[in-house]
Amino acid sequence: MNDAPRLTLSWLAPEGPRTRELGASGTLLGRAEDCDVVLADGAVSRRHARIARHGADWWLEDLGSRGGTFLNGRLVERSARLAAGDRIGIGQVLLRVEAAPAEPPRPATSGPLPPGTSIFRRADELLSGARTPLAGAQDLATLARRAARLELLNDVHQALGRSLALDELLELILDRAFQALEPEEGVIVLRDAPGQYRRAAARRPQGSLGDSLLSRTLLEEVVEKRQAALVCDMAADGLFGQAASLRMSGVRSLIAAPLFDEAGPLGMISLDSRAFVRPFSEDDLELLTSLAAVASLRIRNVELSREAAARQRLEEELALARKIQVGLLPRELPAPAGWAVFGSSRPSRLVSGDYYLVAERAGALDAMVVDVAGKGIAAALLTASLEALAAAPLESGIAPEEVLARVSRLLWRRTPASKYATALLLRVDLASGRARLANAGHLPALVARSGGAVESLGSTGRPLGLLPENDYGALEVTLEPGDLVALYTDGYVEAADGEGAEFGLERLAAALAARRGATLREIAAAVEADVAAFAGAEPDADDRTLVLVRRGD
Repeated sequence: MNDAPRLTLSWLAPEGPRTRELGASGTLLGRAEDCDVVLADGAVSRRHARIARHGADWWLEDLGSRGGTFLNGRLVERSARLAAGDRIGIGQVLLRVEAAPAEPPRPATSGPLPPGTSIFRRADELLSGARTPLAGAQDLATLARRAARLELLNDVHQALGRSLALDELLELILDRAFQALEPEEGVIVLRDAPGQYRRAAARRPQGSLGDSLLSRTLLEEVVEKRQAALVCDMAADGLFGQAASLRMSGVRSLIAAPLFDEAGPLGMISLDSRAFVRPFSEDDLELLTSLAAVASLRIRNVELSREAAARQRLEEELALARKIQVGLLPRELPAPAGWAVFGSSRPSRLVSGDYYLVAERAGALDAMVVDVAGKGIAAALLTASLEALAAAPLESGIAPEEVLARVSRLLWRRTPASKYATALLLRVDLASGRARLANAGHLPALVARSGGAVESLGSTGRPLGLLPENDYGALEVTLEPGDLVALYTDGYVEAADGEGAEFGLERLAAALAARRGATLREIAAAVEADVAAFAGAEPDADDRTLVLVRRGD
């Protein structure tokens, strides 16, 4: 026989003081939402520690946490025995171990309980058959009643197996609960986040507001603690008698069961009766808990199916957005005599916040690279807007610095202040090799000379759209035969290895100088290989765009 004492944990959570009784199946402590005790502290590991019962003792076990687990001020190396009066330190949270209050005497009948009697049982214990057998449980009437309820559960399981929308599923669950238990009122509450609940389905007499079954006290006891509750006289109950919403509702008898699975709490189903019209029994509580267990599986499956459908729609929309975005990039690059040009863009996600163009106009070559702040759909939409805003100024042939000034003004007028972009615009006279560069807060352009030296051409103004008016300067440089210009985005220089070190500007410049004589496609491939080798298994954190322009020998 297991004589381990009943213990509780008490701690201060952001929403107020919390208490939880240690469960026979173990109590997991950590930052993850599926933990039994969720500790909202950045210093706490996702699964930090566990308390389990072994024989007649409770043991605290550290699960390899980053910050360690402390018992009465001493670090727990692996595990330590717990007792009432102990203090557990995890991150900035202090948990007190206390003896659980004595349980009220348990009735020895499956019929209605006396007024004032309340029962709280962990749902997993009820489902595992941990309840003490009732006196007379083997008489024919009791066996017949339990057989009928097993048949009901089987019918419910088959009925819930149909493909149903969530609203239909919840209504069907309430139907079966009302048929079996004949309450006056019922509600299914779903949990959106810790401490956040919504009434998802309800059935109540005309004129009833139904808010009594959304009592914060009831939700905390049933949903968060995963306890089934049977309250036989609300007014006489020590816990719920203090809950104003329940006390004023007229509810006298109530049963509630948590909806949960391995992934965490889902909500609860609660039924009530007024003025002892339908007093509930412990058998009723077991039936509702079993019904809730069947329903939980179906609710989770419906939610997963809905999430999968939403994810598929999002993926389809992202694929379309990517197709549109790729269509904005140059389909063919110009090939002016005596010059070589290359351009590529690689998103870190399906869509990108980078954009580039290369165009030949009236004896000149324009090359532009843009990097929008942010990632994902929002950045991609702004990228498409910038492509449209830049088209007319570029076609007009005005100086690069004036192009950026006009685009910046238009962007500031049409977007929130938090939306901006950096850009490089290079214009090269194809006959002379003279180049003019305007830089809107972007990383410097790199000029790899044929002799091996690398020059850096920095910013000439603020990012696009940052202020209502931006003035830009320009830098001039002459490209000699064999010289190479690289315009790029920060996905190259800010690519990081496992320890957080960045690839950096110097490595990029060295890679360009070392391969300056290769074809531009070979140079680009080599730079990508260098970045990949440096970052190793780390995922791409940012988009990468590269434009190369070289004057022929």
